[in-house]
Amino acid sequence: MTKAFEKFKSLIIQKQYYEAHEVLEEVWHPMRKSLHPDRDIIRGFINAAVSLELKKRDRDNYLKVWKTYEKHKQKIKHNELYLDLVKFLDKNKP
Repeated sequence: MTKAFEKFKSLIIQKQYYEAHEVLEEVWHPMRKSLHPDRDIIRGFINAAVSLELKKRDRDNYLKVWKTYEKHKQKIKHNELYLDLVKFLDKNKP
């Protein structure tokens, strides 16, 4: 999962939001019905990427999706791998 997350992070920084979403979707899909501790965190990051892509396409519903990211963001533990990206996303909030 670390490799996929690093790719996701790189794509987000490059503003390739749709592609970033696809990378984590592959990770999240098999764990979506599990109790994996990172399930909601991954889901939140997927929502952040979707929101940024919607904003990029001038769609009005991007803020609703961003709020879903913010709800899941609260579940992120003190993990530097995740916190660096959260800081980046918060600075680039749509």
